[in-house]
Amino acid sequence: MIRIAGDVQWRPLHLVILLLYGAFLTWPALSNGYIPSRDVLTHLHWFTNFSHQLWAGEWYPRWLDGMNGGLGSPVFFFYPPLPYYFTALLKPLFHADPEGWHQLGVAASMAVILSGFSTYSWLKRIGGSTPALVAAIVYMGAPYHLVVDLYDRFAFAELWAFVWLPLVLWSAQATVGGSRKALVGLALSYAGLLLTHLPTAMIFSPLALAYAVFCTDRRDRMRDIMAVAGAMALGTGLAATFLIPALATQNNISLSDMRVGRLSYVYHFLYYGPRPTADIADMLIQQGRYVAAVMIACVAAFIFGGLTMAQPERRQAHFWLVIAVLVFAIMLPMARPLWDILPPLQVTQFPWRFNILLTLAMTALIALWVASIKPEGSRFSRLPLLIVCVVVMGQSLPSLVTYLAVAASPGEPSMDKMFAQFGSLNNDTKEKVLAAKLAADVEEYRPRWVPYDIFHSSQALSGLLARVQAKHQGQDSTVSILSRSPRRIVLSVDTPAEGWVKLPHFYYPGWRAMTGSPATQLPLRPSVQEGLLEVSVKPGRHEIVLELVTSMAEWIGWAISGVSVVLLGLLTFRAFRRRELPLRFNPQLNGIKDFS
Repeated sequence: MIRIAGDVQWRPLHLVILLLYGAFLTWPALSNGYIPSRDVLTHLHWFTNFSHQLWAGEWYPRWLDGMNGGLGSPVFFFYPPLPYYFTALLKPLFHADPEGWHQLGVAASMAVILSGFSTYSWLKRIGGSTPALVAAIVYMGAPYHLVVDLYDRFAFAELWAFVWLPLVLWSAQATVGGSRKALVGLALSYAGLLLTHLPTAMIFSPLALAYAVFCTDRRDRMRDIMAVAGAMALGTGLAATFLIPALATQNNISLSDMRVGRLSYVYHFLYYGPRPTADIADMLIQQGRYVAAVMIACVAAFIFGGLTMAQPERRQAHFWLVIAVLVFAIMLPMARPLWDILPPLQVTQFPWRFNILLTLAMTALIALWVASIKPEGSRFSRLPLLIVCVVVMGQSLPSLVTYLAVAASPGEPSMDKMFAQFGSLNNDTKEKVLAAKLAADVEEYRPRWVPYDIFHSSQALSGLLARVQAKHQGQDSTVSILSRSPRRIVLSVDTPAEGWVKLPHFYYPGWRAMTGSPATQLPLRPSVQEGLLEVSVKPGRHEIVLELVTSMAEWIGWAISGVSVVLLGLLTFRAFRRRELPLRFNPQLNGIKDFS
């Protein structure tokens, strides 16, 4: 069982420090939301469409009606929605933000700040409040967290995943300590992770279970592991409304495109290996530098901190150093055979994505190191710690300085301003930005009947939009949209002959076409060249209602989540009705505190 430090109180000054520090780190995002990075336009389009549909009354938007120039996208059948809910709640505060930049930037800043709070909550029960503050500061400013996920990639969902990881570990630690309330927290925090970023949840879940095994006392190990696994299973049930459709209907999109070509894992090992483009080679050099700095921090914390750590803390340090070494190894080319034989690893897409676990391990080791420094020790005993923290966070400084200058540039943030920033990039990158500017979705979330080049090429998408926006299609058939909502479109179709008429909408299973009174269902199919909806109609003028019906996978997901909510309610009632028992006592450990 993990030793709990005596100083575990929340200190308001520490929270203020974390708040101000997070605001400084993310000031370019917080001040005006302008982060001209690789994936920001994708998340901007997803968010604005999601928010619009949510505030229009659709409380779980799955099909984004306005994406791809109004042809639609099934992206939120497959992409976790929770960060976009948080962001959409900001909309009433930003009336003068038509493109959504400020809202998205504030949400990204919130993610970094909240990750500091969650890390502080977890580590103050291991090392105390001051070590937790130092570690949380390092966690927030770690290069993979700040530079890669915010400034280089704008990996919005993975950025929010950093918030949930410490909360899951905190709850797991308290659960094996005997806290009934922590079971509720573990279920909720794990559900939050699943509803935020699935690749992170996949690589983190074994670590969470290993951490629970490490924390528990040997005589209670099986019971504690079952409690943690049960809470995580309940969290999975809470997220089932997203997970079931996402897992059951993957054949409807082109998700395999995430694992082929330049996106294949074989090109993304650190330090050595094939590189399909110069951009990827440069990115991996940068990633390798960040990983080296974090690994040096892990080893330094273990060596220098181990000199003065008590036995329980040294045992924790061993655990986190082992985790650091394992995740470092899995990012190297020597791990290629493991990736080749394990499809779940391939689904995570990039070996360097394990950086998120390496950052977590480094944070825990630094907290233990700070806690081991004696107040009466020599002033030079703190010097190695200071050097390590400066080296790690110094990796983030160049990007932060660059983006502070970008944020200070005149003019409101806009897609036009961002495109001007990409003027010096290669043609391939500029082409992708142009396509994104047209609200094109990423290739892997396109309906599989739609050709790849329509999403990859701005000219192809522009040409398709020009064709479908014209009134006359096919054999002098006329198609007009009478009314439109995300899952229901009313059209007027006038055709001189019986046959198939293209509609201005992507084909996707679940859409049905009804006409007449009583309503008659019409046959639908995807067009061969564009993947558009084609409907079979008889000669004359018809009013056709297109509706996306709730699928069986959606109903099953709702049912499982509903049952899980009831179980969570019963567990919460039981936990808060009965007095929380003190943390189980282990005579080998000192200073045990109650988690309640």
